[in-house]
Amino acid sequence: MFANELRLGNIILEAGKPVALDAPRLISILSGDGSAFEPMPLTEEWLSGASYNPLEHEFTFPQLSQWALDPEYKEIVFNGGYIATSAPVEYVHQLQNFFFVMTGEELPLPLESFQ
Repeated sequence: MFANELRLGNIILEAGKPVALDAPRLISILSGDGSAFEPMPLTEEWLSGASYNPLEHEFTFPQLSQWALDPEYKEIVFNGGYIATSAPVEYVHQLQNFFFVMTGEELPLPLESFQ
């Protein structure tokens, strides 16, 4: 996980527990003291706001009707098959960032459910 791929509000792990990235944590990572932080792996639990399409084996969000997440290959796909991202989407913050870029809104995730 690199500081340049993080935004305030991204969900990461701090000492093994999910937290929303705030300014003090980001400053800590930027200053090189980020050893307590790790990326939060993207699991099906984090996709509770998405719909699973068993026919296509993809997760979709209502706000991103043209886009889907293929959990097997960890890729964002467009319209059922065309790869839309060159980098895999393996972590929660990567999905959050993609969602924000495409909608201009934050991806609602149940952080409190994982405390």
